[in-house]
Order: sequence, then C-alpha cells, then structure tokens
Amino acid sequence: MKKVLAAIATGALIATAFVAPSSQAAAKLKIAHIPKLGTIGYFQAADKGVQRACKELGATCAYKGPTEITAAAQVKEINAAVQGGYNVLIVAANDKDALVPALKAAQKKGVTVVTYDSDVAPAGRSVFVNQASSEGIGNALADSAADLAGGSGDIAVLSTTPDATNQNVWIDFMKKRLAAKYPDIKVVATAYGLDKPEESTTETQGLIQKYPTIKAIVAPTSVGIVAAAKYVSGSASKGKVFVTGLGLPNDMKTYIKDGSGAQASLWDVENFGYVAVQVANAIRNNKQSVKVGAVVKSGKGDKGLKSRTVTAGAVGNEIILGPATVFTAKNVDQYNF
Repeated sequence: MKKVLAAIATGALIATAFVAPSSQAAAKLKIAHIPKLGTIGYFQAADKGVQRACKELGATCAYKGPTEITAAAQVKEINAAVQGGYNVLIVAANDKDALVPALKAAQKKGVTVVTYDSDVAPAGRSVFVNQASSEGIGNALADSAADLAGGSGDIAVLSTTPDATNQNVWIDFMKKRLAAKYPDIKVVATAYGLDKPEESTTETQGLIQKYPTIKAIVAPTSVGIVAAAKYVSGSASKGKVFVTGLGLPNDMKTYIKDGSGAQASLWDVENFGYVAVQVANAIRNNKQSVKVGAVVKSGKGDKGLKSRTVTAGAVGNEIILGPATVFTAKNVDQYNF
C-alpha cells in the first residue's frame, strides 16, 4: 500500500490556485456542474464540493448530471445550460472529442469551461483539473496490482466505456509501468462495465470465468471497483482473486475489512469539486492565466494545497488536485465520503 501512495504522490507534486474574488464579482457566477452521469456517488460527492465553493463565492449553482453515460446526453445538458444563462460549466467528459463542438460554441458565447476528472481536447475548455498526474495514477494501479498478484501472473482490467478519456490514459500508463517494472505480469483482458453496477458485475463474472488464472482485477472506476469487489466477496474467488483500483472509502469499506483483501485509493472527491469551481472563478473573475507554469492561490476553503501550478498533462494544460489517499482496514473508518 505504501507503494501505491508513493506512486500517486510522486505523480502529484504539482499545483494551481486562485485569488478569492470580491463577493460582488462572485455573485455574478451561474455554474452548471455536468458530470458523466448524475446518479454516480462519486460525482454526487464531488458536487458537495461544488456547492460548498458556490456558497463561499455567493454563486448560483446547479447539478446537471445526465441520466445516460453518453456524450450525446452531456451535449444535451451543455446546450441546455448555455440556453439557461449559465456562464460557467464544470464538466467531467464522457468523450474527449465529441463534446468539443458544443463546448466551443459555449465559449464563443462567453461561457467559462473547466473540465475535471475526465478531459476533453484543449479547444473545448480553459484548463483541466486532474485528480493526480495521469502517469502517477497509472503507476499506482500497476504497483497495487503487482502487489496483489505477488509480482507475477495474469490480471484483468474493468473499465467504464471504451471512449472514457481518463480511464484510457490511466490504463495506458499502467501497462507501461507493468512492462517496465513487472514483466512477469500480463494483462489478459479489458472489460467495460459502462459505470453501471449490473453490467460491471456481469463483466467481473465473465472475466473470472473466461480467465481462471487471473489473480487481480484492476477497476479504475468507482462503480466498477465496488461491483467487482462485491461479486468476489460473495463468490468462491474470495481470497483467490483480488480487486484494486479507484473507489470511495464509504463504498469500499465492507470489502476492505471483510477479508477479501481489496485495496482502494482515491483523492478527496469533495474537495475535487470545490477546486474545479474555484479555478473557474479565478479564470472568469480574476483573469487568472492557466498557461503552463502559471501559479494561482487556493480558495480559502481548500482542504488541500495552498497553491497549485499549471502543468502540461497528457491532453493539455492541467492542474493537479494533489496526492491521493490509500484506504486500508486501518484508516478507512476515518473517512466519510
């Protein structure tokens, strides 16, 4: 577990922040939070931070989570928000390219766009707020999988959708890390649970049945990791196949503590939403530069870093939230999100 934390922390030695605006300027903000899917607990947790930042800034804020995890559903929400007079969009993208035309049109109308969690092409936004460096996350997933697999053997991946920007980048970095550091570990398959519990459970079962030699399933998705861990916990694979990935502590607590041997790590999701809003506010109200190398001060309610520096990410300019936390049986009860 120490290896997992170190990998993410190393990839996340970065930062941006922002100068708090006057309450008069902040009161002009009308923010639409558009996650990948409105019903996912991860994004609902992030929205708590969005709402906290909006209250701090005196801004109007609305959760516009789509009911389907598709680019088309997000485009519909984007267009509706612009028509509704929202001047800031906080978006976790379902597709890197498909949202760009709608987001470019929004920007032409004076709307400030900040992506978080999952990026779009740079033309569609001002800056991307990333959980940690993509390479750091990929390395952490690789190290955790290697730890659970005992340094050799077969593993599998349970992702969201084939087009999920963040998932694909993390998985690519994970595979590079495995090839370089753990050559005796082989990724035998990647399945897609569509960020739905039923599909994720079915895909987990399918992976175990089709590949009986797998030692670990890596699920870099808060829905997939819970579905996989729950299935394994109640099956004959408990103690034989281990689940790791990215998950909320409240969701994973049972499987971390019930002898399944599950691991999970994540950043402060609530603060994630807070930082995304504060970055957007800094851009819109304080004319903050988000070019690579720019430094901005954090909002007064930031639970993480006091300042962050804009860096060059896998897709474009990005801001790193900060180091992640590894949830274990020893510490998971200390967290409530």
